Amino acid sequence: MPHNTLTRRRVHRSNQEKKRAVSRNAVVEPSPQRPIRLFIADSYEVHRVGMRALFEGEPDMAVVGETDTAEDVLAESRRTKPDVMLLTYGLFKGRDTELCKRLSDALPALRIVVIVWSNDDDVFRHAVGTGAQAILVGDICRGKLIQAVHTVARGGSYLDQRGTDQTFRLLRQHSDALGSRSVLCNLSAQERKIISHIANGDTNKEIATKMTLSEKTVKNYIANMFVKLEITRRTQAVTLYLQTCRSHAPEGEWMCA
Repeated sequence: MPHNTLTRRRVHRSNQEKKRAVSRNAVVEPSPQRPIRLFIADSYEVHRVGMRALFEGEPDMAVVGETDTAEDVLAESRRTKPDVMLLTYGLFKGRDTELCKRLSDALPALRIVVIVWSNDDDVFRHAVGTGAQAILVGDICRGKLIQAVHTVARGGSYLDQRGTDQTFRLLRQHSDALGSRSVLCNLSAQERKIISHIANGDTNKEIATKMTLSEKTVKNYIANMFVKLEITRRTQAVTLYLQTCRSHAPEGEWMCA
């Protein structure tokens, strides 16, 4: 194959990868003229009707589709192109992580909110593992649900208090009884500040602006921090920070023995 042809293919592949990266980092700036487009996937009609009524009362949100079967989620989400997917855990009968991955591959800019209607730790642990931008317990109040949608739509992550408590219990079990405070004290001063911004729901771009850093530098700090904490999700970082620093000063200034 001619060298020029190979070069053109490499350039094309590189440009496609850059477009996908930009799309994944895209955030929604909601307004009545450009509302957040929502898709509801829940097997119970009463849940779908209730959420639709709730969101239709918000001037900057619009429900563009809904389904009660996993089979329709991919096809309908491609057709309606939502900004945020509200997905009940269990809809895909134990393969929710696979479903979330397929959704993310098909729609890189899509933000996923997983709703868990169970108090079982194993169920919640698997829900956290889906890679969703928000994990919510089913009986979340109206205000918190609206807040969660706004947060993920602008590129952040969200855990409500019950989700935080439940995730922390799982993380504590995973860390073999190693205290979270000593784990967080392994972070550098910059990493502590960054994790406090993550807990505040800030995106990488917002963190970069607030800390006068490049977005790439913020991403590198976060990647290194996740290795130190043995976590893979922003929601897990939020949990560790909130549980450790709830009674301490802001901006990551907790006490380390």
